[in-house]
Amino acid sequence: MILTYGITIIIMGTWVYKMIQEKTFILKRTPLDIPLLLFLGANILSTIFSIDIHTSIWGYYSRSNGGLLSLVSYLLLYWAFVSNMSKEKVLNTLKFGLASGFLISLWGILEHFGISPSCVILRNEFNASCWIQDVQARVFASLGQPNWMASYLTMLIFPALYFYLSAVTTRIHALYYILLLTFYLAFTFTYSRGPTLGLLGGMVVFIILSFLRKQESIKYGSWIKSRMTIIIVTFLAVNLLFGSALTSFRLVSKFAAPPRPSIALPPTSVTQLENGGTESGQIRFIVWKGALDIFKHNPILGSGLETFAYSYYQYRPVEHNKTSEWDFLYNKAHNEYLNYLATTGILGFGTYLLLISSFIWWCIRKILNLESKILNLLLVLLLSAYVSYLIYNFFLFSVVIVAIFFYLFPALVFVATDSTKILNLKSNFLNLIYRRSAYTQAAKIIVVLATVYLLYSVVKLWTADTLFNQGQKASDLGNPGKAYNLISQALELNSSEPFYRSELAFSASQAAAALKETDATLSAELKDEALTQMSKVLANSPKNVSFWRTAIRTYFELSTLDKKYLDTTLNAVNQAISLAPTDPKLYYNKALILDSKGQKEDEIKVLQKALLLKPDYLEVVDQLKEATASAR
Repeated sequence: MILTYGITIIIMGTWVYKMIQEKTFILKRTPLDIPLLLFLGANILSTIFSIDIHTSIWGYYSRSNGGLLSLVSYLLLYWAFVSNMSKEKVLNTLKFGLASGFLISLWGILEHFGISPSCVILRNEFNASCWIQDVQARVFASLGQPNWMASYLTMLIFPALYFYLSAVTTRIHALYYILLLTFYLAFTFTYSRGPTLGLLGGMVVFIILSFLRKQESIKYGSWIKSRMTIIIVTFLAVNLLFGSALTSFRLVSKFAAPPRPSIALPPTSVTQLENGGTESGQIRFIVWKGALDIFKHNPILGSGLETFAYSYYQYRPVEHNKTSEWDFLYNKAHNEYLNYLATTGILGFGTYLLLISSFIWWCIRKILNLESKILNLLLVLLLSAYVSYLIYNFFLFSVVIVAIFFYLFPALVFVATDSTKILNLKSNFLNLIYRRSAYTQAAKIIVVLATVYLLYSVVKLWTADTLFNQGQKASDLGNPGKAYNLISQALELNSSEPFYRSELAFSASQAAAALKETDATLSAELKDEALTQMSKVLANSPKNVSFWRTAIRTYFELSTLDKKYLDTTLNAVNQAISLAPTDPKLYYNKALILDSKGQKEDEIKVLQKALLLKPDYLEVVDQLKEATASAR
C-alpha cells in the first residue's frame, strides 16, 4: 500500500505538471464518474462517523488497504489512466500486467516443487523450509497468502485468454498458450476454492456473452471454438494431474513413492487445530453472522470504514469460541459485501452495488452493439475477469493489487472503447497561471516541491514501519530496552500512528519493570511515559478493543512496580469486556487479576462465566479447580 501511495503521488505530480506545461486542463469523464463519486461520498461519511477515525482513514494497520486514503488513491489512478492513456496503450498495459503475473506464477510453481525463491534470496537455501507455512501444499509466491495469489491470477487469466484467442501468428499463439498454462498451473497450486469458483463463473459469463446474439455468433468463428477447446482440455489435464481446489483426485499421487514406515505414538491430547482446524466455511458463516449483527446495530453508515477488527468483537457470536480459530483476530468479514455492509452501512453498501451494477449494465449494452470483433472479444473477457472478482470476493476480501484491478479494468474498457469525454473546465485561476510565464514557472516549481515532499512523507512512513517491526521483534525476544528505543524512533517519524504509541507504552512498562532494582529514577520515568502514552491512545481510540488489550498488558506490567495498578488493570479489562463481551480470554485475564488481589469468590464467578463462553477452555478449567480448592 505504501508503494501504491508513492506511485499515485508520482503519477498525480506528473499529470498536474503536464497540464501546466501544455496549458490545458486534462480530465476526461467516464460512465462511472457519478457512481464512483457517490461511493467515495458514502465512505467519507462513514469515516466521519466512525468508531475509530484513524483506522477509517488509513485502514487497519497490518493491511492498510481499504481505508479512505487507499480508496482516494485508487480513484486518482483511475481518472489519471482514463485521462492520459490512449486506446493503443491499453493492450500494452495488459501486457505489462501479464509479464508480472508470469514471473509470480513461475515463483509459485517453483514453490510447489520444493524450491522457494524467497528461501534462495534470503537464506541461500534451495528449498522451501524457510517458511512456517507449508508453501508446497498451497503456494503464494510474493503475495503472502494462497487466496490472494489465486485472486490475482484469476483476473489475469482472462486478458491472457484474449491475447491467445486473438493471436494471428503461430509464434504469438504458442507464446500465450504457454503463458496461460503457466498461470493455470500456479493458480491450481494455490488450491483456493473462492477464486476457483470465480474463475468458473467468469468462464460461464464469457461463453454466454460470446454467443448471446445467435445471428452474430459467426464473428467468433470456428477458430475461437477450437482454441477455447484446447484451453479447456489443457486446464482439465492440469486438474487431472494435480487436482484442484474442488476435487481431491490427483494422478501424480498414483506414481508417488510409498511413505516410509514409522512408529506412531498416540497423542496425549488432540485439538481441532492439530486435526487441521475447523473447516473454513464453518468459520466464515459465524463471522458473517457477526457482520450482519454489526449492520443491524449500525444500519446507515456502519461502524466506520475498515473498523471490522473492533466492531466484530462487540457482536462476535459465542459459537466462534468452539472453533480452532477462537482466539484469532478477524479484521475482515471474509466477504467483501458483508464487510462493506457492516462497516459502511446501507449507504456504502448501496453505492458499492450501484458502482458494480452500473459497469456491468454498461458493458452488456456495449457488447450487444459493438461492431468490432476483436474489441468485442476484449470487452467480454475483461468483463468476465471483473465478474470473477465479484464472485470470489463473496468468500474473500481485496488486497492491494486486486483492488487496483477492480478500478483499472473498467478504466481499460472505457479507454479501449473510446467511451471517455473531455471535460471542458473554465477557470479564472487556471487562465491566470497560463497567461504569465512567471506564474507558469512558479506553478511548476510548487508541483515539483509538493511531489518531492509527499514522496519524502511516504519514505518516512516506510522507515517508521521498518523500525517498528524491528522494535516488535526485539520485544518478542525479551529486550524491552531495545524495543523501546526502536519504537520511539518509529513514533518520531510517524507520530499520528496510535498503534506505535500503544506498543511504546507497553515497551516502556516492560523496561520500567526491568530497571526497578538497578535504576529507580529511570524506571520511574519510563513508568510515567507508559502511562502518558497509553492515556493518549485510549483517549483518542476509546472503542478500539485492541488498544484496551494492550492497556491490560501495560498496566499489569506496571503492577509489579506498584500494586495500585492492579485496579487500573482491572478497569481496563472491564472496559475491554464491554467491547468484546463474548471473548473468554478476557474473562480469564480478569480472573487472574482477581486472583492476584486475593478476591477468590469473584475470581470463581468470572471463571465460570469464561467456561460458559468456552466449555473446553483447559486453562480456565485448571484455574477454576485451583481457585475452588483455595476458597475451601
